[in-house]
Amino acid sequence: MALTLKFRNPDKVKENIAMHGESIAGFSRRIEVNYSLMIEYLNGKKFPSPPTAKKIADGLDVEIVDIFFA
Repeated sequence: MALTLKFRNPDKVKENIAMHGESIAGFSRRIEVNYSLMIEYLNGKKFPSPPTAKKIADGLDVEIVDIFFA
């Protein structure tokens, strides 16, 4: 069974992306995560795999546990 990682606070993640001076689209391109999937992750419709969660966390300079829970 695959581990499901959910954002602790998707709005805080969106805010963090903006505070880095990026749009969600620009952030997605930079970390090489499909924009449509990123939107679905942020809206709680889909959940990223652990490697994708790591890309997102690294892109925000935080640890996975800071923005996700299992």
